Amino acid sequence: CGAFEGGARSTPLHLVSAWAADGRLVLGQRLAQGRAEVEAALELVGLLRLEGTIATADALHCHREMAQAIRDRGGDYALAVKGNRGPIYEAAKALVDGAEPQAETRRAEQAHGRFEERRCVVAAVPPELAKRLKFPGLAAVARLDGLRRMGADEERATRYFLLSRQLAPDAALNVVRSHWGIENRLHWVLDVVFDEDRARARKDHAAVNLALLRRLALNLLQSDPYKASIRRKIKRAGWQDEYLFTLLAQMR
Repeated sequence: CGAFEGGARSTPLHLVSAWAADGRLVLGQRLAQGRAEVEAALELVGLLRLEGTIATADALHCHREMAQAIRDRGGDYALAVKGNRGPIYEAAKALVDGAEPQAETRRAEQAHGRFEERRCVVAAVPPELAKRLKFPGLAAVARLDGLRRMGADEERATRYFLLSRQLAPDAALNVVRSHWGIENRLHWVLDVVFDEDRARARKDHAAVNLALLRRLALNLLQSDPYKASIRRKIKRAGWQDEYLFTLLAQMR
């Protein structure tokens, strides 16, 4: 919000980031020219080696070009699909809704006055259906049913995902849940700890360069074995040159 200039014919910087959920590292970023996040995401995927990984993305990036780009880089995908995808969504929904009920997993958690339950079902895509949909590498569909109860309030949600690898329901649930790590371990940290939302850099390439430096700094802090929050690590680096040099030495 700080980068927006009132009355100007421009909007704040839009970036697309690639996030390694297990390693908790930023793998790359790409500028979304004219807020074209779909094109920027495709360019970013083209820079990555994805062998042995499962790439996740939200519904904006659930399209054939993204699926093919991920497959071309050697990876598998788990792409959220919504009703605006028309025939693909309807076919995926019909397939998984008719799956055997025993082919599922359930998990329940209760903490901080909140109860959550998740149920995941995975159905294999028949070859004839995959051929008809013409979606590159499509092998299975997963459905995630979520229930959240807090006091008297109850919220239910159902989401569908296209998979290029046949996963067990438990594994599919892990993959889907790990996707949200980019929100609470990257975007939230950048906004709250690094105060990125209030950054006012707008001139030339300043905003892009500073955003890259923040992500490099976050990678160094995440990789450091010292047991402390990111905020405490930043303070320690400011107070102790020896610790700061230890962080920078990780870049060798």
